[in-house]
Amino acid sequence: MLTATKLLSLLVYPLSLGLLLLLGAVFSGAIGRRGLSWLLTLLAFLVLYFPSTEFGSEALMQPLEGRHPAFSPEELPAADAIVLLGGASNGPARFGRGADLNDAADRVMFAAELYFSGKAPIILISGGGAESMPAEAELLAQQLQALQIPRKQLLLETQSRTTFDNAVMAGEMLKNAGLKHILLVTSGAHMRRSLALFEKQGLQVTAAATDHQIPQFSDPYIPGWVPTFSRLARSSRAIHEWVGYWAYDNSGKL
Repeated sequence: MLTATKLLSLLVYPLSLGLLLLLGAVFSGAIGRRGLSWLLTLLAFLVLYFPSTEFGSEALMQPLEGRHPAFSPEELPAADAIVLLGGASNGPARFGRGADLNDAADRVMFAAELYFSGKAPIILISGGGAESMPAEAELLAQQLQALQIPRKQLLLETQSRTTFDNAVMAGEMLKNAGLKHILLVTSGAHMRRSLALFEKQGLQVTAAATDHQIPQFSDPYIPGWVPTFSRLARSSRAIHEWVGYWAYDNSGKL
């Protein structure tokens, strides 16, 4: 089921918005409004081109990732628990074993690194799934167990579908267990929204951001002005976070 936030994000993603504008251009041309048709076509081009360039993707992502850079385990304090947010798996693969990890798989590895560095004795994994699918928390728990983290050190929150649900449901579990200070592990771009929501639950939260998307070095073979799929995908992720933060802020959830 799509939430209002996710539906709004889908509508303003560059690809979706660009196609909607092109559809409007075709319709406008069909009814004889050629000026409007050309205008909508130009807007569609800009909506698709700008986020697909290096400059466009950095303009959208930099303000999110820049405020939450990565820290090594040695630079982070000890806490009562590590909280690993879902979003690192596409679900079970049809011909694979367990979770098909995606671009956010850094979250799993960093949570494990923090655990083995002795930063907290417990990892709480927060992430549900569709009715016909296993909860993401279960799938990520399997990955952590494969890294030799004992199952008894894992707490699973398996009902959440949104970042807001993550904070409320995981927050309740943490407080019931007497765990007050957490290291919150999620993607750098996702941290602004997640941090605010978990702090709203009355927890002491230390950001442990990972999965930063902006490359340190530009591709030497593809100029920054050339549109690419990876740059468009990076911009889409950033737009999702901007929309999510705005929606939660304006609904009083932050």
